[in-house]
Amino acid sequence: MPDTMATESASSEQNEPTATGLGRRLSGMGEVAGLITPTVAWFVVFLLAPLVVILYYSFLTYSSFNVINEFTLTAWQSVFEPTIYDVFVRSLLIGVAVTAVTIVFGYPLAYYLRFYTTQNGGILLLLFLVIPFWTSAVVRTIGWYPILGRTGVINQLFIQLGLIDAPLDFLLFSPFSQIVGYLAAYVVFMAAPIYISLSQIDEDLLDASETLRGGPLETFRHVTLPLSMPGVAIGVIFVFVLSIGDFTVPQFLSGGKGTITTLIYLAVNNGLNYPNAAALSISLLVIIFAIVYVLTRFVDISKIAQS
Repeated sequence: MPDTMATESASSEQNEPTATGLGRRLSGMGEVAGLITPTVAWFVVFLLAPLVVILYYSFLTYSSFNVINEFTLTAWQSVFEPTIYDVFVRSLLIGVAVTAVTIVFGYPLAYYLRFYTTQNGGILLLLFLVIPFWTSAVVRTIGWYPILGRTGVINQLFIQLGLIDAPLDFLLFSPFSQIVGYLAAYVVFMAAPIYISLSQIDEDLLDASETLRGGPLETFRHVTLPLSMPGVAIGVIFVFVLSIGDFTVPQFLSGGKGTITTLIYLAVNNGLNYPNAAALSISLLVIIFAIVYVLTRFVDISKIAQS
C-alpha cells in the first residue's frame, strides 16, 4: 500500500506540469485566434465574398439589359475575342510604360530625399506628394486641361516665346497626356517604398565601399541599387496594379482609346451587362496576381520590413 500511494503521488506530480503546459498552449492558441479572427473576418467579408459574387455573375446569362440566373460561358467567350485581347494587351503595355516612367522619376527623387536631405526633411518632402490625394481623382485628372490644352499654359508660353507658331496638339488627349496623368498620380507610390529601402541601408556599407576605393557609380551599382531592389519591387507592384486598374486617366486624357477598366465601365453603364463586366474583372485580376507572383519570385520584398 505505501508503495502504491507513493507511485500515484509521483505520477500526479509528473502529470501536473504536463497539464499546466497544455493549458498554457491552449490559452496561447486562444489568444492568437482572438487576434487574427478580426483580420480574417474582414478579409473574407470584404474581399473573398465580393470576389465570389463577381465570379458567380460571370457565369450568368445576359439578355436585353437583364441578368438571367442561368449558367453559361458566353461572358467568358467574349473575353477571348480579338478586340478584347487587343485592349488587354494595350492595358498591359500602358502599365509597363507607366511603371518604367515612374521608376525613372521616382528613383532619383527617393535617392535625393535619402542622401541629400535630413531624415525629417525627406519624410516631410515626401508627404507633400500626398497632398494632391486630398482632392478627387477626377479633379486631379481634369486639372491637366488648362495646362496641356491648345489654349493651355504650356502652349501659350511656347507661342509667346516664339518657339512654336501653332498650338501643339499632342499635349492633350494623347499617349503623352495619359503618361503625364499616370506619372503625377503614382510617382509617390514608387518613390515612397524606394525611399524606405534606401533609408535602411547601413552607412557602414557605403563607407566600406569608399574605403575600398569604390567610386560613386561603383557604390551605387554594387551596394545601393541591390539593397534598394525590395523597394523598387514594391513600387513596381503598386504602380503597375494601380495604373492598369485606373479609370479616370484613360477616360479623360487618352483621347478615346480605352483600357480594360473602360470596357468594364461601359459594359455596366451602357447595357447593364454584369456578366461581361464580371468576366473582364476576374480576367484582369488573374493577370495582376500572376504578374505580382512572378515578380515576388525574383525579389524578396519582405526585406523592406527589416530594420
